[in-house]
Amino acid sequence: MDETTFQRLIEDHARFPGALLAIFQGAPEDLLRDRESDARWSPLEILAHLRDEETEDFGARARAVVEGRELTLGLDPAVWVTERGYNEMDPGAVFLDFSEKRADSCRWLGTLTLDDLRQNTEHPKFGTFRAGDFIAAWRVHDLLHLRQFAQAMAVITARRLDGWKVDYAGAIPS
Repeated sequence: MDETTFQRLIEDHARFPGALLAIFQGAPEDLLRDRESDARWSPLEILAHLRDEETEDFGARARAVVEGRELTLGLDPAVWVTERGYNEMDPGAVFLDFSEKRADSCRWLGTLTLDDLRQNTEHPKFGTFRAGDFIAAWRVHDLLHLRQFAQAMAVITARRLDGWKVDYAGAIPS
C-alpha cells in the first residue's frame, strides 16, 4: 500500500458512518429490528456488530501488531448478537457510539506510517500478517457489511410493501 492509497483508505473509513446513516436515518425502529430470516441479522444487529468490531477486532489487532504485542484471539461476533442483546439496543445510541469510535480509529490511523503498516506478527490461522493487512481487511469488512445492511433494508422493505410490484426494481434477494 502506498501513501496515497493509505490516505484514501483513511478518508473512506471516515466517511463510512455517513453511508450507513444515509440508509437507515428515519427508518422505523421496528424495521431496523426486523430480519430477512431467522438466519440473518437485522440492520440494527449489523450496526451493533460494526460498533463492537471497531474496538475489539481490526483496529485492536492492527494496534497490537504496530505496538509489538501478541494478538488476542477468541472473538465470536455471531455469539455477541444474542449475548449482548444487539436487537434490543437503541439504534441512535449505537450509531453515535460507532461514529465516535470510528472517528477515534481514523485519528489513530492518521498517526501511522507505511513502516507501521509493514510491521508483522504470526497469526495462527493466516500465517504472517501485517498491521496493514488488518487495516485493509477492515475496509473491506465495512463494505461487505454495507452490502449486507442495504440488502437487509431492501428485503425487509419489499416484504412490507407486499402486494406492490417491487420486483420491477430487480430481483429481491431471498
